[in-house]
Amino acid sequence: MLSVRKKNSEYVLALGGGGARGLAHIGVLKVLQAEGINIGGIAGISMGAIIGAMYAYYGNAVEVEEIFKKFLQSQFHQKFSKTFFLLSENPDTVQRPSRIVNKLGRGFIYLKAASKKALFSQNILKDTLDYLLPDIQFSAMRIPFISIASDLVSGRQVVFRSGKIRPAVIASSLIPGIVETLRLGNYVLTDGSVTGIVPVKAARDTFSGKVIAVDVSMTMRRDFELRTAFDVALRANEITSHLLDQTCLDIADHVISPKVGNTNWANFDKLDEMIHAGEVAARRSLSWFKNSK
Repeated sequence: MLSVRKKNSEYVLALGGGGARGLAHIGVLKVLQAEGINIGGIAGISMGAIIGAMYAYYGNAVEVEEIFKKFLQSQFHQKFSKTFFLLSENPDTVQRPSRIVNKLGRGFIYLKAASKKALFSQNILKDTLDYLLPDIQFSAMRIPFISIASDLVSGRQVVFRSGKIRPAVIASSLIPGIVETLRLGNYVLTDGSVTGIVPVKAARDTFSGKVIAVDVSMTMRRDFELRTAFDVALRANEITSHLLDQTCLDIADHVISPKVGNTNWANFDKLDEMIHAGEVAARRSLSWFKNSK
């Protein structure tokens, strides 16, 4: 977490969080790689940290895609896929009998969450990273990389730049309430997206070059109802989060925004759709890259 000298490069990527929507990062990377666009540094938050670390190490977006697809088909992922489905399910797309059963399942999950600090231990992320990345140091990366987490004590970002990659990526991906927090010294770490959905400032502070933000956050809903105090509180939080996101993005040199809609963070069944959205968005930005030279 010590500061490092800025690295000179033409472009730097700031990959944002968003769970399954972050799979769009793979599509963006595939297009940039195919076009020969040099990436001199990557900053990642949450799923952006996972995909960013994989690309920084393997150096090939197609390989990252293949590894992630194999992971989603693995027995380990299937073990937790039912819980993820219940968390991501859209009731309007499920037939009534299944909807009733799934509602009961979600009720059990929420009851469990109310009696514990999180639904899952950190082991779910440790096992995931064991599958996706070797146990390596930051210094082993082909492309310089940083991972950003959030400290619940100070309310500030914590930037990982050295040491082992896996713990740094895990710290950035601890979804609040879903995966338990990590105590590190005086820090109580949780998901990097708590303090900013896209790590533009951390990327600019660490690397030299034009900062390209990849934003896979949900669009702010227009179809909402304010029937209860809970509805009002949720809407207020949604507006605050949206404005924070815009503040993060305003200091980027360019923003790539894949059309991921309101895909739930836990809906990994949409892998191909998310990757395609990333590819389309990156192609729309190719003219900007051409004119920025």
